[in-house]
Amino acid sequence: MSGTRSPSPKGPVTEAIIVAHGQPLDPQAGEDQLSALAERIAHVLPGWTIRSATLAAPGILEQQLDTFTGVPYVVPVFMADGWFTKKALPDRLGDRKVHQLSPLGTFPGLPHQSFKLLKQEAEQRGWCFNSCDIMIAAHGSETGPAAAECALYFARRLQRLTPFKKKIRTGFLAQDPFLARVARFSTPRTLLLPFLAGTGPHLTVDIPQELEEGRFLGVLLPSIGEAAFVPGLIAQSLKNAWRRTYGFDPMDRSRLAVSFSPPPVSSIEGQTRDGVEANTIDKAARYSAAPAGSRFATMLKKIKTAVRNRCSWPWATRRKDGVNAPQRV
Repeated sequence: MSGTRSPSPKGPVTEAIIVAHGQPLDPQAGEDQLSALAERIAHVLPGWTIRSATLAAPGILEQQLDTFTGVPYVVPVFMADGWFTKKALPDRLGDRKVHQLSPLGTFPGLPHQSFKLLKQEAEQRGWCFNSCDIMIAAHGSETGPAAAECALYFARRLQRLTPFKKKIRTGFLAQDPFLARVARFSTPRTLLLPFLAGTGPHLTVDIPQELEEGRFLGVLLPSIGEAAFVPGLIAQSLKNAWRRTYGFDPMDRSRLAVSFSPPPVSSIEGQTRDGVEANTIDKAARYSAAPAGSRFATMLKKIKTAVRNRCSWPWATRRKDGVNAPQRV
């Protein structure tokens, strides 16, 4: 159980809770691990209250949800969008009003950040990344395809980023192809990345047993959930969710704030004086507000002069020999 508030709030406080499966055999260890992640997320999210709870700890999730004053964001720290995120977690949430985000394993930026992590691991060992083999260790499931599909989709996305799109083998703990079978294809320069949300018996017991059985020759890396980029990735996901909740679309050009200072609101007829809506200006006002000494303003002035004089474009009026070309009338 954890509740972390950023020490330097900026703007209105927003509440969120990260939820993970936890460790049924040792619930407190899972709570402590998730609490540390919540503190790292709050460090990069000023003004947010970040709490944490695991499903393995009885009553902790409900207790944390009751402390929120508004509608919190729920971030499932799971690697698959399966039974836990579609059934177990919604049942625990009950009738409470929340904004549930997609699980960590489906974040769009996860493959790219993992690719950079693998490159760094290879460079730290003095290896050429092009000569390394990559393997993924995932949990899988005996009851449904969602866990395997998310892991295989992650592997395909990661494969597209690798040089020459080299094959990435994926082994599972709970379904075929099992990790022990996949480990037989390893080399001394194989980087094995566990597609897991954190530490626990799967990482410390199950995976090493499978690797020993398959005579694994490579390097076992920490799980993705322990990577240094995860707090920033979750923070960015919360920011995007907040923008969507309050109707801010960064691709909506009618609300796009220009890079220079817009003209006074009073000089634009029919525009509201609201601070956000004041950035909604027409094209004429946007062009007229360009700084006088900018390259854009200079080029715009040349284009207006050329059109007014009905001649060719300014940059096309000089020949290669330096003699001015005749102007069209």
